[in-house]
Amino acid sequence: MQTREMSQTSAAAMGVPHITSCCWCFGLESGTKIIAFLHMLTALTMMIVCSVFAEGARALVGTVEDGEDHLYSTWYSITVAVAVVSVVHVLLAAMLLFAACKRNTTALRVWVWVMLVLYAAALLYVLVSMTFGFTASGSEIFLAFLQGIVFFGLLAYCILCVNSYYLMLKSSEDMEAPNKIDY
Repeated sequence: MQTREMSQTSAAAMGVPHITSCCWCFGLESGTKIIAFLHMLTALTMMIVCSVFAEGARALVGTVEDGEDHLYSTWYSITVAVAVVSVVHVLLAAMLLFAACKRNTTALRVWVWVMLVLYAAALLYVLVSMTFGFTASGSEIFLAFLQGIVFFGLLAYCILCVNSYYLMLKSSEDMEAPNKIDY
């Protein structure tokens, strides 16, 4: 019975891609903590910067400078939306810091799934935006493409590192389970 359950657990884990160490020869735990710290730093920076810009644009909404094109109104809406999304990322980063320090597999799994959903939504947004056409030159499109490859590649690697850390912790939890007795 125990052998069958262990083989099912290892078979389920084998279908998911995983790595054994983070870059720069860090272990998965250290790499996950670094990812959590960088996620928190980036989210806090984006939240503060967007809040400052939103406050500046709010002062110009509805004025003569806003004009017929509603530039400042649009800028205000965008910065407020990014600030709100940044708050969500601050909460996700805090959860990842907690999970990495306390070795909480549930919080790690929640972070991985939420980040995968956000990753898919961002990728879908980019693909939908591309279908409506670009208004930029070819070199600007190429640079945006390269930036997108780097961004989505780094994000996928971070998700892979955290998921691998989750798998490592889950594997060690399975090994520490009490002995089962076959009846």
